[in-house]
Amino acid sequence: MNEPIEKLGFALKHNTVGELFGIEIIPIIDAIEKLGVAADGFGSAARTIAGINITEQHQIKELLKLIYDIRRSAEDLQCLLDKRLCVAIKAVETGIYDAKNVVKGKEEIDNTQGSTSEGD
Repeated sequence: MNEPIEKLGFALKHNTVGELFGIEIIPIIDAIEKLGVAADGFGSAARTIAGINITEQHQIKELLKLIYDIRRSAEDLQCLLDKRLCVAIKAVETGIYDAKNVVKGKEEIDNTQGSTSEGD
C-alpha cells in the first residue's frame, strides 16, 4: 500500500475510476466471457459429433484441441486481469482519483469565478 504512485502505471492515465475500469478492465472481462462461450459451443459440438456412430475421430480431437487452446488463452487473460485489478484497486485506495476530483473541482470553481468577474 505504501508503493509510490508512479508504480501505478496505466491507472494514472485515466481521470476517473469509471474510465479506468471501462478502458483497462471491462474489455478483458468481455474477452474472457466470449472465450467461454466459444469453448462451450465447441464442447457442445464435440458431444454432438461423438454421439454419431459414423463420425471421424479426428474431428472430435480437433474440437477438443480448440477448447484447450481457448482455455489457455482465457488463463492468460485472467492473469492479466488479476494484475490490472490489483493496480486499479491500489489506485482507488490511494485516493488518487479523489485528489484529481478536488483539483478539477477547484479549477472549475476558479474558472467560473474568473468568468463572472470578467463580465462585471
